[in-house]
Amino acid sequence: MSFSVIGETGDLARAIDEFNAQYHEDYFAVRTQATSYLTEPLSFLSAHGLAGPLLAALKSWGAGKRGAPSCKSIDTAAQALCEPALQGLLKNLENSFQYLDVIEGRRVVKDGAPFATVAEFDDGLIKALNMLADALLVGNTNVTYPMKALLLITGLTPAYDSQVKGGLAIAGVSGINKTRYLLPRVACGDAKKICALPFHIAHCVAHSRRVLDAAIETSRYPMLRGEYGRLFDVLLFVQRGRTPQTALLNFTSSIGERWYEN
Repeated sequence: MSFSVIGETGDLARAIDEFNAQYHEDYFAVRTQATSYLTEPLSFLSAHGLAGPLLAALKSWGAGKRGAPSCKSIDTAAQALCEPALQGLLKNLENSFQYLDVIEGRRVVKDGAPFATVAEFDDGLIKALNMLADALLVGNTNVTYPMKALLLITGLTPAYDSQVKGGLAIAGVSGINKTRYLLPRVACGDAKKICALPFHIAHCVAHSRRVLDAAIETSRYPMLRGEYGRLFDVLLFVQRGRTPQTALLNFTSSIGERWYEN
């Protein structure tokens, strides 16, 4: 079971370019500050520097509108981002992508990864999402905005908003495209569907890096180089408006086997 890239380089590049320019700008503004926050000694100054653009991006992406959770104040969010356990989890998640893979249908973590096992990765990811929800949002119940925050800070994995969920459904990924996707606090099927996705993306990148990198370089956003979680977020978002026949990405799995279980 795996993703495959079925779009040509030019088609992928056009999809990147047609994605909302403001959303691109939001992402890079946050990632610049996130890099400082994750690499420098933890301080209120670095946390505050991240909290401003992070909350601005979340609002730009819909927080506080149409029943979505609202954001906490910058100072409150910055104080929460000063929690060493949260920064440590986010740092480890950002550095995990290159160590993730799927071999013979099973998720694996390669030697040298920040998390020693798949179970540790899963636990860290779900903990981080819940900590981000508590740190940044008011009245949050769904996965969407904690996942958007995780994407903005770490670039690890797409966020399950309605567009991305629809794009995943067109690709052939089951069990994602539902109206309400509650934020899980413990290991369960919905938690596994969140945790398994970056493994399958990493596996696809390892086998399709040349065409993906060529699309990034051809596009107007070469800054996406190495930002594969964000790249898939963009491609899946755009794919929501396509048909399986014109899809950019495809996902195949064995009949009767749940893609997220192993």
